Amino acid sequence: MQEPICQVCKSGVEDAFHAFMECKVAMKVWKYSYLASEMQGVVPEDILSVMQSLIKKMPMREVEFVAVVWWEIWHARNKLVFEGKRLNSMSLIAKAQATVEVYQRVHGREQTSKRSEDVSKQDQWCPPPVGYYKVNVDAVVHTEQQLTGLGVVIRNSQGQVIVAAVKSTKFQDNVTVAEVEAVKWGLEMALEARLAAVIIETDCIEVANLANNKTSSRKEIMWIISDIHSYKEKFQSLSFQHVLRCCNSCAHSLAKREALRSSETITWKDNLPPDVLFCS
Repeated sequence: MQEPICQVCKSGVEDAFHAFMECKVAMKVWKYSYLASEMQGVVPEDILSVMQSLIKKMPMREVEFVAVVWWEIWHARNKLVFEGKRLNSMSLIAKAQATVEVYQRVHGREQTSKRSEDVSKQDQWCPPPVGYYKVNVDAVVHTEQQLTGLGVVIRNSQGQVIVAAVKSTKFQDNVTVAEVEAVKWGLEMALEARLAAVIIETDCIEVANLANNKTSSRKEIMWIISDIHSYKEKFQSLSFQHVLRCCNSCAHSLAKREALRSSETITWKDNLPPDVLFCS
């Protein structure tokens, strides 16, 4: 009996290893992953043996990421075969990364690692995948002056700051509205920098949920949220996620500076201030 041929690439036997690792669709997905080099060295065998091998040599966080990417690849293959819908590799990787981060946050699992640099990354800002940019935003309110300081920091996959900006706006008597305005301004800065794949990070969980359509809120906020949703058409990939304040300290520091200064809008692309250049 002839073995089934992959319905996607038409050039290999359609078993689990081929679908998750060898098929041209899977290979393109792994290319955009931060584990691209590690996955290239995986020995072809049954998928359970592959997973057992990865568990022995990878931190659990990375093993969980591999498992989620496999699931996303399988889901994307089904969409392609049965519905004719082609996947966006970078979006798939970003979605997998977000899923893992949410899972670990909910279950309170501390990351374990055999590598010295992989110590407690949950309390640190983490760079985005290759090809993506993280836009950290924050708002700080100065109630006496009725001003809001907005801070934006954009970094690449190497953690390098490519844009930093601050500005002040009039406080609208609603802190959540101020946080939403920070997100919107971060999107404007990302467009101005001509970035295609963007991950917005905010330490306001209500705003993150609103941006991800997880909750509804008051009408005065929703019209700004609607504006934010309209930006999705302007990027190749756009996602929103909540982070702890300690992972958003750089944007917070800038926003606080502007709230206290009440100065004009300032954007840095070169000659970054020291607190931005060396922020984590």
